[in-house]
Amino acid sequence: MDALQGAQGLTLESTEAYRKPSKWIAAALGFFIPPVGMLYVSRPGRAAIYFVLLAVVATVNGLVLRERQWLLDAVILLTGIVCAVQAYRGSRDTRVLRRSWYSRGFGLVAIVAAFVAVVVGAQAFLFELFRLTSGSMLPSIEPGARLIVKKWGYGNYEAYGIHFARAAVSSDLNRGDILVFESPENRAASAKRIIGLPGDTVAYFSKRLWVNEQEASRARISGTKYLERLGAREYPVLFDAEAHSFVPPAKTFPLEDRCTFTKEGMSCRVPAGRYFVLGDNRDNSTDSRAFGFVPAGNIVGKVQYVLP
Repeated sequence: MDALQGAQGLTLESTEAYRKPSKWIAAALGFFIPPVGMLYVSRPGRAAIYFVLLAVVATVNGLVLRERQWLLDAVILLTGIVCAVQAYRGSRDTRVLRRSWYSRGFGLVAIVAAFVAVVVGAQAFLFELFRLTSGSMLPSIEPGARLIVKKWGYGNYEAYGIHFARAAVSSDLNRGDILVFESPENRAASAKRIIGLPGDTVAYFSKRLWVNEQEASRARISGTKYLERLGAREYPVLFDAEAHSFVPPAKTFPLEDRCTFTKEGMSCRVPAGRYFVLGDNRDNSTDSRAFGFVPAGNIVGKVQYVLP
């Protein structure tokens, strides 16, 4: 009986291994997922070429160009059409060939699943590309700039709207770092500069910044642009020294009792597990002066690189 079942299993495997690929499935896979279409018709070399081509297009679109270009869309469409034709022709090969594991159903599904897992895992746990749409970080970061954000060690592991894990912050955070975080107001992603760490006292009066009773020095660069120094970090900020000073927000925020407000500004003692952030565009930024402290659990990651 065991021998008969083994022979039947071998026969089924052999049938699948020698079954010719469907020409219409080949064409559809070639058009929508060119590398998979080539694997389906047992053309791994061409699959690698299409994979590299699409990876280059995705890199150019994500990291080089500020806006998606019609030319890239045309390249993607043309690639799909060419690959669909090649896959269709490859499926009509009249030779009786044994199909490799990667060209058959389970192998294809496993390859696609592994690729998706790698891409999603890298974005959720390692690095993510974030586009800053507002001008709140001028002059340091222009609106529309892409930020490469390091996520490992900051505890908020999410990709494509799916939260995979939550953990405590284990990587260093320093005054002057630029954070991407979920706003305490509406959970929308935002980017601001860390000014106060847990336990710090932060004061912002008459457009001057103090941290732990030490004033952050500043020097005018030109017009409303200044170079601010916070500890060992220097960065440019924008503000109009002649314009009206900070106005306390009308709405309340969690742990507001840790802050004191006046007509000229505010002073706060940063609670444990929370951070005080400011935008570099001081007169045009919604930040901790308005929504309060950023909980550690809201941190998405730290900005590593800024792309134009």
